[in-house]
Amino acid sequence: MSTVSVIIPTYNSGNTLRLALESVLQQDYANFEVWVVGDGCTDDSADVVASFGDDRAQWLNLPQNSGTPSLPRNEGYRRAIGKYIAYLGHDDLWFPRHLSRLIECIESTSSDFVFSLGILIGPAGVEHTFGLPVRAWDHKRAISPSNWLHRKNLVDIAGAWLSGVKMGDDRVFLERIQASAARIDFCQSLSVLKFPSASWKMYTRGSDLPQLAYARAIRQDARELTLKLLTEVGARMARQEVKCEHAVNLPRPMRALVEWIMDKYGHQRWPLNDFLYWLWRRRAGLDSK
Repeated sequence: MSTVSVIIPTYNSGNTLRLALESVLQQDYANFEVWVVGDGCTDDSADVVASFGDDRAQWLNLPQNSGTPSLPRNEGYRRAIGKYIAYLGHDDLWFPRHLSRLIECIESTSSDFVFSLGILIGPAGVEHTFGLPVRAWDHKRAISPSNWLHRKNLVDIAGAWLSGVKMGDDRVFLERIQASAARIDFCQSLSVLKFPSASWKMYTRGSDLPQLAYARAIRQDARELTLKLLTEVGARMARQEVKCEHAVNLPRPMRALVEWIMDKYGHQRWPLNDFLYWLWRRRAGLDSK
């Protein structure tokens, strides 16, 4: 019996599905099954799944398109035999230790639902990180089921995915879990890369997919890629902090204007840098005058 059932909803995205499924089959934890469920697919997705020749990967195609990943997820859940359920978007990637880390976390903490750290990758690189918002409908926080793992019986408590929700079905599902008595814990590990379709204008570029380079980097040295991305996250956070420090007491419209000017002019050439440095030394007691 498989410990984990991985559910991948998909619709006519065979090129990205191939890379997503590859990242599952390369996990260092092998006791899993995968249900790839098409939402009325008309492309070569069935052939993509079959091409791996792995009995753990199973294909199912719904008779017609529903326009939401909820129905495919529910179909995958109905066929799942695993103790735990994990999800993956057909255009996302897992690092090789994704499942093993989450399983270790859920079992060591006796949790019902665990999640890892994920990174949103845009054309310019790292856009944001995502974990799990405190409130499901906090739209300032990115959300993705690709970094979730939960006990299968949690669905019996919280209910199935709502197929009538076209946008925010994941937030509805999470809201019900957060409202239940489920124990939720964070696995402190970067294990998911998400490629937002809005940033990439979907994947109509044939073989020139943004996931290709990252999938290759994961195969070559997942640890090195992890360190590189976390360094990029830290640098991004540091840049944001600098902006806030330089305009901390200004009204919001003025602060936005100052930050825009600084971006255009160059932070290191900003005329007030010398004054701010002098002011900081005065407040720190490093200058007596």
